[in-house]
Amino acid sequence: MHVDYILSYESELSMQNKVHNIMAWRQDLFAGLSVAAIALPAQMATAHLAGFPVIYGLYVFVVSSLGFFLFGCNRYLSCGADSTIAPIFAVSLASYATLFSVQYMALASLLALLVGGILLCVYAFKLGWVANLLSYPVTLGFLAGVSIHIIVSQLPSILGLPHNSSSPFQALYHLALHIEQLNIITTFIGGGVFAFIFWFSRQYKRFPAALIALAISITIEMALNAHSINIPTLSNPAGFELHWAFIGLPWHQALTIFPLALLIAMICIVQTSAVSSTIKDRNTTPNFNRDFAGIGLGSVLSGLIGGFPGNASPPRSMLIQQGGAHSKWAALFSAAVICLVLLYAQNIFHLIPKATLAGILMYVGLSIFKWNEIKRIYHQNRQEFYLCLATMLMIVTFRIDIGVMFGVLLSLLHSVFIITRPNCEELFREPDCDHWGHRSRLNPEQNLSAEEDIAVLHFSAPLYFTTFSYFEERILNLANTRTLLRLVIIDASSISDMDLTAVDKIEVLNQKLTHRNVTLLFVNIEHPRFRRLVETTHLLKILDQKTEYTSIKEAIMAYR
Repeated sequence: MHVDYILSYESELSMQNKVHNIMAWRQDLFAGLSVAAIALPAQMATAHLAGFPVIYGLYVFVVSSLGFFLFGCNRYLSCGADSTIAPIFAVSLASYATLFSVQYMALASLLALLVGGILLCVYAFKLGWVANLLSYPVTLGFLAGVSIHIIVSQLPSILGLPHNSSSPFQALYHLALHIEQLNIITTFIGGGVFAFIFWFSRQYKRFPAALIALAISITIEMALNAHSINIPTLSNPAGFELHWAFIGLPWHQALTIFPLALLIAMICIVQTSAVSSTIKDRNTTPNFNRDFAGIGLGSVLSGLIGGFPGNASPPRSMLIQQGGAHSKWAALFSAAVICLVLLYAQNIFHLIPKATLAGILMYVGLSIFKWNEIKRIYHQNRQEFYLCLATMLMIVTFRIDIGVMFGVLLSLLHSVFIITRPNCEELFREPDCDHWGHRSRLNPEQNLSAEEDIAVLHFSAPLYFTTFSYFEERILNLANTRTLLRLVIIDASSISDMDLTAVDKIEVLNQKLTHRNVTLLFVNIEHPRFRRLVETTHLLKILDQKTEYTSIKEAIMAYR
């Protein structure tokens, strides 16, 4: 009887596992189909933006998904052709070869191999920290600038006007000069596609608006052909089959485009880490370096088949998560669906109007312009808002790759500025008591005022050669503006370290203050490392401070 019960329980448990596995596979399949419906038109449009025949967008999506499936960690992450990096390398490589040419495609394939190799090295040596070289405001400004480039670059295809591959300002001026050549039909198709996707994507996020718009556009093109009305359409993909590209690549130009490969790899790291951190897999420990490896292997495979670099996709990854995917098979299912399209639906590519892809790309470009985040930074930190704005203007004004380099430089300079100018705030005493604190922590209704002959400063950083100049500037500024000042007390509770340069400069600063009859004291020396350095460097002796004070009140009483 007991044995029968155990067998019955094991049978029921096995049945529950089978049901759970079937449900998991169904969820993965559903999520994969949803992603494929979104990816099909978007990958074709991104390939066109990258200077490739549209069919290569599907190739890159398939091999990138396979590479991430083999090496990646996050089960929700989807990768493939990416509209963020596509205009960057397209603009850069266009200076070496004509877009859509065999030479250009070979350079882009070489770039994909280099980018993939760099990302695999990042995985091997755990160098993902380089993503921190781009601060968040700079990243937002960079995305906003790329967004403007994408939107402006697609206006000629929508309006049916001649292209001018220059900066957005020059391109808009060129369009204004030729506005009388406006094509009403392409404008209607491209603008309609953009409006259709924009509205449905806001109302129904899972609705494959881009795929429906693509199908409607093909129907319109067939109707126009029946009435002998011709509009620009995509070229026939025949002749652009997969091929082994490794041997015929221009390896002699590898060093020339290596800086561009580093830039693209850094952007891939930033975007992949952003996707992996915001679209988290709760069942596993995040492993960003493995995600970098997955993206890297996808780019290597793309380069080997003659494609271009791929990257993580935030919107598709979000869709996989919302679809309830249980494993990385969901992304692979979406790649399998695209493979079926490649096998059986290539004969309809030449029926797709160029204005349709332009409308899709305009929506993609608009979606990476994070207006709400930029507005939030404007209200919270004006300095970082101006940093974001400056990055955006540089990317719009210059070539994208040069603008991004300037953005990285701005980010580093901003970091240096923050490091060298830490918080050094004057403390105030509450009336009728001996409690000193930051103005923000005290009761604003009370009459807070600084003592005429005493100033108390709280310094929230180590005393290094990088920070001491600002420390000295704040003290001397107080001495210059308050003629009755006789005592400066440094609350050292937040000072954790000090270098020898700072010790030497403190001695010089103390001499300057002594000439003005101002005494400099350190109180609340709490951090063990700073305490040891105070003892070994004889800092208190240098300041002629006879003892160590444990409170501001004690130091004031000893002085008076």
